[in-house]
Amino acid sequence: MDIRVGRYLIYGLIDPRDRSLCYIGKTHKRREWRLAEHINHALENDQRPVYDWIRELLIENLEPEIFVWKKISPDLSWRDAEKEAIVFWKNISFELPYIHPPQTKKSSATEIQRVCLLNATNGG
Repeated sequence: MDIRVGRYLIYGLIDPRDRSLCYIGKTHKRREWRLAEHINHALENDQRPVYDWIRELLIENLEPEIFVWKKISPDLSWRDAEKEAIVFWKNISFELPYIHPPQTKKSSATEIQRVCLLNATNGG
């Protein structure tokens, strides 16, 4: 089974308890596979802040929600797109909550109530 998609996805991880956007990343895989990788890193005791947060959720029998922020065609720079998304969310200039429209056929609208990014880097 091929787990890659034909483009990059810039995605976010949402805390289901309070609808906080906690992480921005990129993947060339299907989003559910990328979410599973994040959970596995948390279970393997990765010490980055995002994995501390995921472990907190797992203790409560919860998981982060993953949503697609933007699709990036293979000929564009995913590094730039990821950095732009992180900067955008770190410096939001509008009131929350925000309802993000679906970006793929399998997506649904995503509500974001707060932003508290736990990214260890600024992307790229």
